[in-house]
Amino acid sequence: MKSDKLTKFLVTISLALFGIVFLLLAASSWGILSLSKFINYLEDGPMFVRILLGILFIAFTVGLVYVIIRLFKLGKAPKAAEMNLLTRSNAGESYISSDAVSQLVSRLLKKNKQIKSAETKVIPVEDGVNIDIKSIVFAGTDLTQLCSSIQNSVKYEIESTTGIPVRNVAVNIVKTVQGSEPVQEAVTSRVN
Repeated sequence: MKSDKLTKFLVTISLALFGIVFLLLAASSWGILSLSKFINYLEDGPMFVRILLGILFIAFTVGLVYVIIRLFKLGKAPKAAEMNLLTRSNAGESYISSDAVSQLVSRLLKKNKQIKSAETKVIPVEDGVNIDIKSIVFAGTDLTQLCSSIQNSVKYEIESTTGIPVRNVAVNIVKTVQGSEPVQEAVTSRVN
């Protein structure tokens, strides 16, 4: 979720800049700081200062527009890919988020003693979900059997718990480690 971190960063920067501007305006109105002297300095000051301020103003404006669009999601329809249909009846529809599906997969993987750590990614597709699993497993594990076991158990668990068809479970073993290495975070999840 890099874009969420970027949005939070830009919101923080925007709020800090707004705070500084309001402090300067308040100091000017109270007579602590002369805003007219500052403006005169900018007008008569070195060219590089004016260019730098122009670039900062443009960057700030672009960042502010980006933040506004991200926060209020202007012009964007709700992402249907974030929710998966559970049931549909005369009374209405029920949905489950991809994040909730990813958490179910993560809990299932934590129970497997052959997996040191794993990262899950749930990708909604038409009529179901695809699940990608990247894992680090302990050395000495029968990798073919482990992958098959993970695929079958994840498919069964998600379909029986949620009713959402699992179209594909991709298990990627990215590393094998010795059992004596310290165990870090058991399982992490990521939603696309």
